[in-house]
Amino acid sequence: MRGSVLEQYQIADFLEWHKNKRLVLNPHFQRRDVWTPNAKVYLIDTILRRLPIPKIYMRQKVDLETHTSYREVVDGQQRLRAIFNFASDNITLTKRAKEYKGLTYSTLSDEDKETFLSYPIAVEQLINASDGDVLEVFARLNSYTLPLNPQELRHAKFQGDFKWTVYEMAKRWTVLWDDYKVVSGRERLRMADDQLVAEIYGIILRGVASGSQPNIKSLYTRYDRDFPQQDISGCVP
Repeated sequence: MRGSVLEQYQIADFLEWHKNKRLVLNPHFQRRDVWTPNAKVYLIDTILRRLPIPKIYMRQKVDLETHTSYREVVDGQQRLRAIFNFASDNITLTKRAKEYKGLTYSTLSDEDKETFLSYPIAVEQLINASDGDVLEVFARLNSYTLPLNPQELRHAKFQGDFKWTVYEMAKRWTVLWDDYKVVSGRERLRMADDQLVAEIYGIILRGVASGSQPNIKSLYTRYDRDFPQQDISGCVP
């Protein structure tokens, strides 16, 4: 492998490649489409708000029969599937997208469509990479990554109402972190504020109990699909 090149493409570019069958989403080292609807909506909401998403890894290959080149996604399949589904009107935005609730791509305003199509995505192009090269790249990347703690794992696994209520409340209750320093800035980077908020919800819902990881996980599991008690957030400053 001759290394990699960092480039940037707009969503419109990816849509064009996909339409012309010049983009392969499912090479054998990619996972299947496993994202939940909430995760897909959150990605589209992130794009519409022009907030950053992780870069995508691709390699360019040549079809010797057709004499044409195509791009193969080696990391980022889930993100691109969500983008393509939204562009095809196969995703309707939910309350997770706030003011965009109920909208599809075709019902966005022209300004929001432009925002979506022109959104830039960073792409790491792997040059002349074999399958073995790709696997080595990701082995090396993962070697520098801290293992996810229990709260980070819960945030990644669950996509339901309880997870997002906890997440929004942690952002709203800044007085606890900024003024009273209940959780430090460094701890917030590892989602300690979300964990504390989840514990507070547990006390309100179930009474005082151990703040053990299994107890917190049980809250995420119990209220993942439906969390009708969201309005109890007003009980906490």
